[in-house]
Amino acid sequence: MTEVPLNELEVGELVRRLHRRDISAVALAEACLAASASVRDTINAHVALDEGKVLAEARALDNMREGGVVAGPLHGIPVAIKDNFWTRDYPTTACSRVLADSPAGIDATVVGRLRAAGAIIFGKTNMHEWAYGATNTSSAFGPVRNPWNPDHISGGSSGGSAAALAARVVPAALGSDTGGSVRIPAAACGVCGLKPTYGRVSRFGVLPLSFSLDVAGPMARSARDLGILLDVLSGEDPRDPTTRVDRHAVSRSPGTRLAVLRGEGILCDEDVGRAFENALGEFREAGFMLTDVEVPGLERGFGIWKVIMLAEASAWHARYLETHAASYGEDVRVQLQAGQHIAAVDYLGAQQFRTRLVTGFQDILKHHDAVCLPTLPVAAPAHGETNITVGKKRISAQDAMTVMPWIANLTGLPAVSIPSGSNAAGLPVALTVMGRPFGEETILDIAGTFQSVTDWHTLKPRMVA
Repeated sequence: MTEVPLNELEVGELVRRLHRRDISAVALAEACLAASASVRDTINAHVALDEGKVLAEARALDNMREGGVVAGPLHGIPVAIKDNFWTRDYPTTACSRVLADSPAGIDATVVGRLRAAGAIIFGKTNMHEWAYGATNTSSAFGPVRNPWNPDHISGGSSGGSAAALAARVVPAALGSDTGGSVRIPAAACGVCGLKPTYGRVSRFGVLPLSFSLDVAGPMARSARDLGILLDVLSGEDPRDPTTRVDRHAVSRSPGTRLAVLRGEGILCDEDVGRAFENALGEFREAGFMLTDVEVPGLERGFGIWKVIMLAEASAWHARYLETHAASYGEDVRVQLQAGQHIAAVDYLGAQQFRTRLVTGFQDILKHHDAVCLPTLPVAAPAHGETNITVGKKRISAQDAMTVMPWIANLTGLPAVSIPSGSNAAGLPVALTVMGRPFGEETILDIAGTFQSVTDWHTLKPRMVA
């Protein structure tokens, strides 16, 4: 049997091998650095990566273990960090020319928690500028390319993190999610992404896009690994007053009730639709009870989410727009300027609609353990493909990427995207499981059950094979 390269192993397996001292942190770091070098020019996933720092951290962790000290549950695990998270030893630019190219001198809370758990910070990953786009084609460092086919986008805004995972550069990564920015690239690149409940993970030190929608979340190659990472990242933080702790029991018994979201606002092309229906069949075979549900007004909610995001993003960026407008990429600058014209009455009306939408999903989740829907309506579009036809609708690539993921942000609910198939061209497609507030353990358990009977999450791009 051929030995699986260290950089291709999942977090859980790496933790076990490191704990048994079957492998060293240095050996793992070297494998990841070699993988990064082999795909660097092809996918453009990283914007900053210091080989010396990575190896120095790995050596220090090996020395600790030799001395009988284990830093924490991620001792020796490389984790890539999206470029909008403060890191004390790497620049944080949000992939924008607006910010100076210098380290923040302080870690975001979640980065600090990763370090305390023994993780090795494996550089900063490329992203859509200021996290304000779902394609990852707009970045001061150039676009991220999809490891499954570099002619296609990675999805965004956490595209570098997803591409690095798919290319087996790292076993884990951090992303931020305002309208799907963890789950969109995870779906496009064939990996797993978790958007936690609003308030479960601290956002201190994460450059904001929309304060009432932003969430930080983990990315990995299995639902099990997402759970390992979430345990490290979660918890109250006095520097982020929105954080709190509130967990629900996990539903593991046969007969788990899944609400399948249908009707207005739920779009998918033929390949995605076929994969989704096949996935629902797997859930039924595993003993889940499925019920189709609709949410009145859901299609209108897409525009409501945009109003809130536009207004909040423009409010935060007002100071930079006054002095550095020309430094923004055109697509981001246009959106920020548009947000300046949203009236207060429209913003407040959007928040009122949001409350009604939350109530609608609460009613569904009173009678179901989770909600299931496709993550994206299509597989990753090609670079330069600005408009896409889905069924009878012609929509922009940006809207195609966000037309369903926004739901979890506007409602604040936790959502996990997992690979669930591929299209005719061999590009990954995915499904989303969305749950009750602070019910991450339940949706990860449901996702894990699906992954125990399918192998979509284990497939890898040809450039890795």
